[in-house]
Amino acid sequence: MVNEIDEKWDDLRPDHIGVRLWEAAQHWKDRYLAEMKKAGHGWQAEARGSITAHIHPDGTRQAEIAQRMPISKQAVHQLIAELESQGIVTRDLDPSDGRGRIIRFTEAGLAVQRDGARIKGEIHDQMRTQMGAEAFDRLYALLGAAVKAPEENR
Repeated sequence: MVNEIDEKWDDLRPDHIGVRLWEAAQHWKDRYLAEMKKAGHGWQAEARGSITAHIHPDGTRQAEIAQRMPISKQAVHQLIAELESQGIVTRDLDPSDGRGRIIRFTEAGLAVQRDGARIKGEIHDQMRTQMGAEAFDRLYALLGAAVKAPEENR
């Protein structure tokens, strides 16, 4: 009985590049979040951590952040409020639209971004060493080409 279930499941979940890409991305993300936690930024693994990827160093309109994220405007507002209360971001009036807000990193928020950039670089270098420079560089180039491929070739 168990073997029948396993065989049916295998038919529904064939091994394909999407699975491998997801597994690799998940492995990278797990390493990144573990290192961010060690650096004192464990909150990056929480929902509010996902907001920071959408904030440009010069600031981003809150409405733009809400458009980029697959959650409601109210949820974005709540997550930004949490980051603001932590001293990670500020919400400034948008001079081009009195009702809008510009979200900017504070010095503490920029420090988190610098830590993140450093950690990403370290993981990149570790993976390059583990895989070997030639294989890693080839994979990196192939992934870049896959992302840039025209829609009809995907």
